[in-house]
Amino acid sequence: MNGRRVFLVAFLVTAAVWAGVAVPWASTARAPGPAATPGPGASAGPNIAVEGRDRAAGRQALGLAWSSTWSATVPKGSAVPYRALGAGRCAELFRWATGRSAVARGTATAAFTLTAPEDRGLVVRSLRVVKGRELPPPEGTDVECLGAADHGLPQSMESWGRLSLDHPRELKLSRSAGPGGTVGGVIETRTADCSCEWWIELEVWEGDKRRTVRIDDAGAPFTLAPPVARIGTPADGGALKYGTTDLALAREGGAADRPPKGLSVSASRLLAGNLQEMWMVADRELPEVGRLTANLDVPGAVCQHVERILVADGALPAGRAAYAVSIVDPSGRQDLDGIVDVSLNVRKTVRQGAPPTGYGCYPDKWVLRSNDGQTAGTARLSGDTPHLPVLSGEPVRLTRETEGAPATDALFLGVEAWGPDEVEYHFTLDVTVVDGSGKRTRHTVDDAGRPFVLAARPDGMAPRHEKHASYETGHRLGG
Repeated sequence: MNGRRVFLVAFLVTAAVWAGVAVPWASTARAPGPAATPGPGASAGPNIAVEGRDRAAGRQALGLAWSSTWSATVPKGSAVPYRALGAGRCAELFRWATGRSAVARGTATAAFTLTAPEDRGLVVRSLRVVKGRELPPPEGTDVECLGAADHGLPQSMESWGRLSLDHPRELKLSRSAGPGGTVGGVIETRTADCSCEWWIELEVWEGDKRRTVRIDDAGAPFTLAPPVARIGTPADGGALKYGTTDLALAREGGAADRPPKGLSVSASRLLAGNLQEMWMVADRELPEVGRLTANLDVPGAVCQHVERILVADGALPAGRAAYAVSIVDPSGRQDLDGIVDVSLNVRKTVRQGAPPTGYGCYPDKWVLRSNDGQTAGTARLSGDTPHLPVLSGEPVRLTRETEGAPATDALFLGVEAWGPDEVEYHFTLDVTVVDGSGKRTRHTVDDAGRPFVLAARPDGMAPRHEKHASYETGHRLGG
């Protein structure tokens, strides 16, 4: 339990850092008029309502918390790009899907801001969601993000509530902004059976003047359809609480592709935490990283933010990484004991073309360690070991932490890859679980349908040898 709390706290701190550095949205004036069809990228950010308007534009948002799930259906004819799937890719998948008019399934989140006139303030007194015209059920590719926290939402954007299109009600509020000031919120809207358009209406008072403001998606209504069968397994979602990255998934078809019931197993790479160094390699230099590391006076924050940017861009961990193997049994009625065997199926590859760009980030008072300190075992990869046992007969205890929740447990393992910097290792996990009754189940675990990848790191490499090496203490080395 202590290990779980450590990883959960690290994950939440990282999410808070992301929210804290978000760039404020720009204001855009738009005269009232008929709803327009939004073009590509129309949901990139909300427009701020200005005096005299009865319509303001918001934007779709990915989610509010590391534990949230976002799902949608992308119309037929668009194949999900490789770069938008896997661990740490939720933001990319969300941008790609919303840019192709994806319809949210089950739950939709909308963010918006209002600005008061320069000579008087405003007060928002109530909010309601309005059901528009019905739409045919969407068909196409289902996409899903586990751990769908929208890091583009500023920390000040609080949740104003959850409302249902199936049971409409008015939400009484009291949110205010002084003259020229702004106030914003996030609303979650749900449905069980409505495939339809919708928008938000606010009752706003500016002094003694009352008006109704419509919030929509850059001039067009938001859309929502009933939920679809989950793509991720319970184990995929369970791994998030140990400090893993978000997970972006896609599925062609429908209910026939539902994950199997019963015991499920997944694995995810853990992000670096406080006092843990971060090593990664990328195909290109990322200016966003340089802007972050130009000011390294926030110990315990910058390195985690740098790692998330690199992961989202497709950079690979290098040298050493830690993984959480999550085991979940939703069907068990009590705590379960078992044993687990884990081995790696490994394929060595050699990068073609230019050498990768190396990144290293070293927190304040860093020491040579990774977040695999509590691992049950560590595997060292080499070119002549295609099948590598890591754990054998490791005990696990699947525990229900709350009533009605599945029984869960996790094992942590480290993987090391040292050698020439053009070498990469692609691997999947073979996980065998034997429960207390002797029942044996075998699971092949990968990264959202593709192998995990760990780049090699030259033996004995120190921070001064990396192209981009940064310390959080304000002292920076390299380019």
